[in-house]
Amino acid sequence: MEEQRSQFKRKAMLVGILGGALVGIVAANVFVKAAEEEAEEGDGELSITPSKGLQIGVLVLGLLRQLSNL
Repeated sequence: MEEQRSQFKRKAMLVGILGGALVGIVAANVFVKAAEEEAEEGDGELSITPSKGLQIGVLVLGLLRQLSNL
């Protein structure tokens, strides 16, 4: 019984790590593309503003909250 629980935990952690890494890569790619488009339309400078950082943080917390309810 304890062995099955340990294997389940190991598999769940591995899936979580890989899934989180993939989601992070996709999210960063989308963010960079959006920032590049904004820079082309504006002054040409790539930057992250505090409001953008806050928006991203709130979105991540919302995503984690939804995942914890599964």
